Amino acid sequence: MNHVDVEALSKTIELFRLDPRKAKKENAIEGEWETRGSGAQFHADLVFEEGTLRLEMDNPRAMGGGGKAPGPLQYCLFGMASCFAGTFMMVATQSGVEVERLRIRVENVVDMTRPLGITKNPLTDGVRIRLFVTSPAPEKVLLKIEEQSRDQCPAVWCLTNPIPLSIDLVREG
Repeated sequence: MNHVDVEALSKTIELFRLDPRKAKKENAIEGEWETRGSGAQFHADLVFEEGTLRLEMDNPRAMGGGGKAPGPLQYCLFGMASCFAGTFMMVATQSGVEVERLRIRVENVVDMTRPLGITKNPLTDGVRIRLFVTSPAPEKVLLKIEEQSRDQCPAVWCLTNPIPLSIDLVREG
């Protein structure tokens, strides 16, 4: 249902209920900045169950890049959009609600004076998610799914809760 493997999802939920330690999963990305060349400025290989995908990032020209690949904030918004869409569809499927179509738009306005060291202005005043849903379910049911998805979505949680950050500088060579 809804392009969600209900059987696999049910097995995972049961496994995590029985042993919550198995619900913890490390995520890591390792990438490299291209110091020479005319292509994208940064790349990283994302490894997943069925393979590997190389992503490239290039800052817009105004920020010193060549505009040859998506910028870093586009990837952040893509992560938010895909995570929220996935959570919404899982919640809808678990609720037995058919969704014929789900489009999502995640947007924000960025004040680039902070990354350029010009001001200490807030980088953004927020992020907005707009859902466009086609479903036979009543609106009140869809609103309940949206509310539950907001509560359960890992990307929403990361954006709305302080997360400890540590940075280690390792000098090589």
